Amino acid sequence: MFTRFLILFVFICFSAKSQYYPPNGIYPDAVFGSQIKTARIFKEGWETSYPIAHVNDEKPLVLSFDELSKNARNYSYAIIHCDADWRQSRLVTNEYMTGFPTNRIRNYSFSFNTLIPYVHYQLAIPNEDVQLKVSGNYAVVVFEDGRENDPVLCRRFCVAESVAVIQAVAGRARQTAYQNEWQQIEFTVRTVNFPIENAHQDVKTVILKNGQWHTARTGIKPLFVRQNEIDYRHMDATLVFHAGNEYRPLDLKSIRFSSTRMTEIKFERPTYHFYLYPDQPRNVGRYLYYEDFNGKYAIQSEKANRPDTETDYVYVHFALQAAQPYDGGQVYVLGDFCNYACTKDNLMTYNPDKQQYEATILFKQGYYNYIYAFLPLGKSAIIDDTKLEGNFFDTENDYIVFVYHRGRSSRYDRLIGVSVANTLNK
Repeated sequence: MFTRFLILFVFICFSAKSQYYPPNGIYPDAVFGSQIKTARIFKEGWETSYPIAHVNDEKPLVLSFDELSKNARNYSYAIIHCDADWRQSRLVTNEYMTGFPTNRIRNYSFSFNTLIPYVHYQLAIPNEDVQLKVSGNYAVVVFEDGRENDPVLCRRFCVAESVAVIQAVAGRARQTAYQNEWQQIEFTVRTVNFPIENAHQDVKTVILKNGQWHTARTGIKPLFVRQNEIDYRHMDATLVFHAGNEYRPLDLKSIRFSSTRMTEIKFERPTYHFYLYPDQPRNVGRYLYYEDFNGKYAIQSEKANRPDTETDYVYVHFALQAAQPYDGGQVYVLGDFCNYACTKDNLMTYNPDKQQYEATILFKQGYYNYIYAFLPLGKSAIIDDTKLEGNFFDTENDYIVFVYHRGRSSRYDRLIGVSVANTLNK
């Protein structure tokens, strides 16, 4: 018995020592491996859902990703409990989960009858090895065995309680100066059976637009605090967002029939290439509504019975017309497909002969949303998705409200409630 305990203690100590820590202390939503594609986390059976679960949910969250390779690797994962700001919390592993600190990803399968071979990996959270004990923010870190400090990806997800009842409404900004281009969210938090001693200090709220963490609005202070109710219905800048525009659609389900937005589909070894008609900037003109996924995507192919392993990877050629290059920054193709990260893979280059920005990006077949975004130069630059796409208050958007609580005696941020408000649902 003592020997088994000693082995377990040594394993836990070794795992803690070799755990991945991000350079700035904040666990990112990012992919690090160049061969890792289509990495996402969603509710089982609902691949366009946000990565949010509730305590005691019947359906788990699913992490899935592909590696462009003919051979499978031994990948493991670690789940890190984080505070509201995505820094590691003060809880030790056995306080927030059952099982070992690191576990092997056992569920993988090889692509079948595809031009570009890949291995598809999938992980359910929770599973027979890991059960989560507390609510809050979590990061799942995936790495090859023996390389814990060099992960291939890190994805965020949240586990919420239903202690707080959040009533949220999103729509056109109330202030005249913002009305044509901005949207506003207002909400109240009710905690009838959960007394809060000091709402101004113990409660943190975070708002995301369309589930994108680079849009996170923090430091929000309530207008009123009443008995069992916290009121955030006020009009300062922390509750006002750029409305943006609807996402552009991209249909890659068929290699035989091109959509109306494509000039042609050609086979160029090793796979197919989809050539799109040049897009126009939408920063001028009128707003046009059409239904979108708010940046998300779904994997699908016309011939695939098992989309995870029978859909192929194809190249998509994007073009954005511009009479001259934009000064002071660079242009990117953005969406959930790249985790809204501005990298060399989705960077556009300017073609002076055709007077357009161009990019060629590898996608797994399916239906996607994308936008063109401008990233100013500088280390602290913020992605601007309105410079090229426009900004219209009519745009349909989701706003997600996260409410965290940490009392005087608590050592972590409990996620006591989550609510999604859509601008079309009043």
